Amino acid sequence: MSRQVVVGKEVFSLSHLKVFRREEIEKFMGDVAGELTFLSENTVVVFSPIRLEVSFCGEKHVLSPGLTHVRGTQLEIAGGAYLPAFLDEEYLEYLLFDLPRELDKKRVPIVVEDSHKRFTRWVHEGLMYSYDILSRIAKVYRVPIIVYGDRETENMWSFVKTFACEKIEGRGKCFVDGKPCGEGDAASY
Repeated sequence: MSRQVVVGKEVFSLSHLKVFRREEIEKFMGDVAGELTFLSENTVVVFSPIRLEVSFCGEKHVLSPGLTHVRGTQLEIAGGAYLPAFLDEEYLEYLLFDLPRELDKKRVPIVVEDSHKRFTRWVHEGLMYSYDILSRIAKVYRVPIIVYGDRETENMWSFVKTFACEKIEGRGKCFVDGKPCGEGDAASY
């Protein structure tokens, strides 16, 4: 989007404003929060969705905009943007302020490595808040976001799709959305 709003020294696109919740706008934007909330709520942003095709268990899968969880394996993400390894508040600030600016310049699939290691304190709350922010970003910018995590994080959010590989009784087993696939050929434990 070409229209931008300047708040102090910060510049936000209208798309970026739509990522924020009302409470976040009030917290971060100060005196102009009311105007920005009105602008955000009354702005329509329309992007065509970006989809990503990945191979897993010998089959092709299309990732739509939203959060996809991956554990126990690596997917080939062509043209994806990998997030820096920030932790705690720095990570959340990056998600709210910097990632939308990057997507304003170029919309590409996003990859979050080691999501389960991004918080050193308030781990559950931090993960839930980060997944909430990432879901909003995926919805506004209509991009797939691939989140690498562990078994615990897989059950923390309603992911659009899940890919997992693990050893069961000494054999590699892989799953797509909880259903077995292949014979471990995609595994990399």
